Amino acid sequence: MKKLYFSLILIGVQTFAQCWEFASAGYGHTVGIKTDGTLWAWGYNNNGQLGDGTAANRLHPKQLGTTNNWQVANAGYGHSFGIKTDGTLWAWGYNNYGQLGDGTTVNKQTPIQIGTASDWLTVAAGSSHTVAIKTDGTLWAWGNNQFGQLGDGTTASKNAPAQIGTSNNWKTVSAGFGHSVGIKTDGTLWTWGYNNKGQLGNGNTISGNAPIQIGTAGNWQSADVGDSHTVALRTDGTRWAWGDNSTGQLGDGTTTSRSVPTQIGTATNWQSSTAGYYHSAGIKADGTLWEWGNSYSSYSGQAGTANNWLKSDAGFNFNFTVKTDGTLWAWGRNNYGQLGDGTTTNRNTLVPIACPVSSLGTDENSIPSDHLKVFPNPVHDYLMVSLDQKILSVTVYNMAGQQVLTKVINDTKGTVNVSVLGSGTYLVKANTAGVTVKTIKIIKR
Repeated sequence: MKKLYFSLILIGVQTFAQCWEFASAGYGHTVGIKTDGTLWAWGYNNNGQLGDGTAANRLHPKQLGTTNNWQVANAGYGHSFGIKTDGTLWAWGYNNYGQLGDGTTVNKQTPIQIGTASDWLTVAAGSSHTVAIKTDGTLWAWGNNQFGQLGDGTTASKNAPAQIGTSNNWKTVSAGFGHSVGIKTDGTLWTWGYNNKGQLGNGNTISGNAPIQIGTAGNWQSADVGDSHTVALRTDGTRWAWGDNSTGQLGDGTTTSRSVPTQIGTATNWQSSTAGYYHSAGIKADGTLWEWGNSYSSYSGQAGTANNWLKSDAGFNFNFTVKTDGTLWAWGRNNYGQLGDGTTTNRNTLVPIACPVSSLGTDENSIPSDHLKVFPNPVHDYLMVSLDQKILSVTVYNMAGQQVLTKVINDTKGTVNVSVLGSGTYLVKANTAGVTVKTIKIIKR
């Protein structure tokens, strides 16, 4: 399915970043949920896939709305989805094939509710189609159906959710470029859609427009699809992959494509596995992170030496992963700022992504932070603040996003007494009449 301000001090890196639940990587954008239930997005935004009401790219995570009841977020090629804790489904971004499911083919720049149902369990956004499961175990799909990727037995596209078959025992589902894969509660594996590289795993390269069971095994635990390949885990901890292998994305040490599920290595301690467009990643039960294929990174095999990785997601040659301490890390392609580290520089090693506070520091159209002077830093008792326009007030937040101090200024400069604050790292925000000023991180001694 990652920026820290190193210019100040490299302390508290994991302290102020411990706030992420997970992040989902799309083609050139990312959506993520913090542990407080707020929804954030960053990266490419040409079709409104960030959901912030604009078409401007974002180099930092930007909060969508103010609600804190998001539990699922998923990024596709140019569209995004979220599910709230009340079970409602929301969508935004590119909609040329009706992949948002709102009954139209009109793009949306802000999240809109899809229908009135409040029993959505999970959703997966592919390149131009979407698949989802409701809490009653039924399977639904909509959007582009050129290759039968909706699984309804046709190749007709749909602009609203349509139930696929009558089964009510679907557990997981994943959507890629032109194919989909699902696992039922009985552990059986099913695939449908485009099959030019053997990504369906049925032993041939013939596409199918309805779910077909792959093999007879009933011990499949999870499955994820990339552009033209599929990765999956069994309940015994073994890892399997099939489909396109032109960049080594299957991880079997070759570049030979496979048309049937093939066990990768002999390890029996895989915990999760994710497929990007041309690469894959996985986490073992010992907390180590692994990667293979093409993702603009320097990793081939184990990524780093850390052993506290918890969740990972792979996008179009870039990756996100969360540690058990809630810190978020990224690597790979970054041409649109999809890593969220404030740059468009590709990263071939893991970089940490800052924990944003409210909507602070996330608007690239706000006053540059170098116009805001905050000193001394580190500070003991009194903080001097100045700006080239009138400051109405200064607000200080702790790294958990809680407001801890506010001082009215009504001038271009002022003094803030921070002696009451404990030692640690804080964010200082200047509020003006015309625009929100980016925050500056300070160290309180």
